[in-house]
Amino acid sequence: MPAIRRMRNRNDCVSADMMAEKDNFEAIAHYLRTQLFPNSDIMSQRTCLNLYRLLAQGEPVSPLVLASTMGEDDGAIRKELADIDPSRLRYDENKNIIAFAGLSQAPAPHRFLCKGHALYTWCVFDALFLPQLLGAKAMVTTVCPVTDTTISMCVTPDGPQQIEPVDTVMSFVMPDQEDLCGNLRGAFCNYVNFFASRDIGKTWRQNNPNAAILSLDAAFALGRVRNESYFKNIIHEL
Repeated sequence: MPAIRRMRNRNDCVSADMMAEKDNFEAIAHYLRTQLFPNSDIMSQRTCLNLYRLLAQGEPVSPLVLASTMGEDDGAIRKELADIDPSRLRYDENKNIIAFAGLSQAPAPHRFLCKGHALYTWCVFDALFLPQLLGAKAMVTTVCPVTDTTISMCVTPDGPQQIEPVDTVMSFVMPDQEDLCGNLRGAFCNYVNFFASRDIGKTWRQNNPNAAILSLDAAFALGRVRNESYFKNIIHEL
């Protein structure tokens, strides 16, 4: 009887986790579609997509190079950049862009090796949605913030592969726009991490009750929702 009871308890926990993940997925998908990003026009979306792709080439991006790549006027692109929340951009001493909305050439917590270039991401969610935008796979390496276990995977435009440890999960939070403005990393990125297992993620969540714990499959699917929401008018370019 004790063995049967333990199995029932494990099955109950799995069922509860699945139900929680479904509810969390739907809530986060709604958040990504309606709250995370301000309304943007086609020019803004093209600017952001091209900026991601130029940064992935491993060299700082000047506004002039961005404008030339897009076939647009330099002044118009500078205006687009000026309209971006400053917390989403990082510049070097020459006023060239070295990081944008999660993709960074400067050292950051999560390593992102793509097309032979050693890059970084501000949070692990970035590492899941960027391969679709870049049209390339990436080797992602980070550390579980609870156990210091090294976590690695290959993320392709179609999903994560070669995941170590295999039970890795991801946390996610949903701050409002006011909190995001001016402090993207402090309000969001610092709370979005990989954990070596769901149980470890739950332990971390005890001190972070506003966070959700997601499987990598769910997290990757939400990355697709994020991209489709952010680049809704140029989805054919992804």
